[in-house]
Amino acid sequence: MSVINKGENIGMTLQLIKSDGVNVEETATVTYRIFDDTGTVELVSEQTATYNTTTKSYINTLVPSVSWIDQEVGSYLIVWSVSNTDDDFNDTYTEDLQINIDKTKIDKILGLVHQNILIDNTSYDDYGNLASARVRLFHDSNKTNLLSTYQITSVSTDAGKFTTWEQMEV
Repeated sequence: MSVINKGENIGMTLQLIKSDGVNVEETATVTYRIFDDTGTVELVSEQTATYNTTTKSYINTLVPSVSWIDQEVGSYLIVWSVSNTDDDFNDTYTEDLQINIDKTKIDKILGLVHQNILIDNTSYDDYGNLASARVRLFHDSNKTNLLSTYQITSVSTDAGKFTTWEQMEV
């Protein structure tokens, strides 16, 4: 099973080991398609994988923004088609593909609920209310890997009474 995050390029790899258990098929024609989890709805039309002498396998990189624009989180099937082989290989092979939510989005959500954040560059109005600040989200508690930065701007009319509060990613 392949597991990737939504929107990531997918490294497609299929290795065909011959019946002797040692040698690898190098001259086959290999393509793949991606279907829903029932195998009935084709989501990615036929793509060609080419033989790579370094990895000794058939490879292709599927770019979702080009070949699978409406990709969603979920379970899918990769159906490989194999032909023109020297050995007796099956015509098709099926593999599970799991698409997970984008980890960056999860980290942003966690940051916005105050996990691994730093608030600085604060200023306050005449009522003692926060008027502006910078909020930085980090991937980890060591604050070494910045994920995103937000600018807070607020307007108030009295102590504890905001008329607007804006938190925008910058």
